[in-house]
Amino acid sequence: MIAFRYLALFVVVVLLPLMAMAEETKKKDSETQKWTVIMGLVTRHIEPSDNTNESSRMLGLSYSNWVTARFANSYNEASVFCGRRFQSKELHHPRYTDIFIQGNLYAGLLHGYGDRFPNIAGVTLAGLPTAGFGYKKTVLEMLYVPTPSGGVFTSFLTYRF
Repeated sequence: MIAFRYLALFVVVVLLPLMAMAEETKKKDSETQKWTVIMGLVTRHIEPSDNTNESSRMLGLSYSNWVTARFANSYNEASVFCGRRFQSKELHHPRYTDIFIQGNLYAGLLHGYGDRFPNIAGVTLAGLPTAGFGYKKTVLEMLYVPTPSGGVFTSFLTYRF
């Protein structure tokens, strides 16, 4: 867990100067950056129990909207998501064109929840909608997953390059 925090801090320290130095490139909405790094931020359960994991420790990579991510689930078990990200158009602010909002749907296969969800060999289908607030190539995405105990809010940062 401590190693993950150092890795996350290293990624932030390396990516922040790159974001500041990046040249502004205007691309059409139909074009997309090929690579994306995904880093989990905050996870909150509406009704947490004593053994609920509040840190997803998510780290993922996407190429051309094909996504793979590793994270710790609510039960603090290693989980993996592999699938595709479907993005809406970016809705830009009329005056500050670098600021935008965007919706995404992550659809794919999820492994690591055992028999808690209907599955075949431990693998279940997943569809996870997110809402994002972005600035240039960086997007803060929010996700809500309903559960019997009220649900889980999680957030993650994506950086496209």
